[in-house]
Amino acid sequence: MKKNGYRKPLAARWRRWFRLFYLRMVRLRGQPEEVAGGMAIGVAIGLTPTVPLHLVLAVLIAFLMGKSKLAAALGSQVGNPFFLPFIYILDYKIGLTLTGTQGPSLMIHDFSAPSILDLGWDIYYPLLFGGGVVGALSILPTYLATRKLVLLSRERRRRRLEKIGLPS
Repeated sequence: MKKNGYRKPLAARWRRWFRLFYLRMVRLRGQPEEVAGGMAIGVAIGLTPTVPLHLVLAVLIAFLMGKSKLAAALGSQVGNPFFLPFIYILDYKIGLTLTGTQGPSLMIHDFSAPSILDLGWDIYYPLLFGGGVVGALSILPTYLATRKLVLLSRERRRRRLEKIGLPS
């Protein structure tokens, strides 16, 4: 909150957040293909139910594949606390559909550790499977969109610099 007690409307704060995210992405150094590949890896990992490991997995996979580690870290932030409930619902529904399983009954009659673990696995398996599918399906669109945005941004910057007589 500002000193005068005025707080910007939610829509304005979201616009600012998306603008900053966009600027961070297009200003990353490296070839557009490296940046786009890193972003695609990060988004794919960010859509899986591996929350404590999103950042580590994204950066590790980007490193192993020779893509931008910073873009992967940035892309993994799609799995932030605000979006995670929606992502997990989507992952779980897709996982249930594709595995052909039904959601478990949450009525617990047996409070033994194996019974509780089985209940957790009955929920986590479709969530993990659906997250893998959603993540895999996000790779190509994320790669193509990021590559295009980076190329357009760099071209716009080059033209602006040429216009004022500076080398690009």
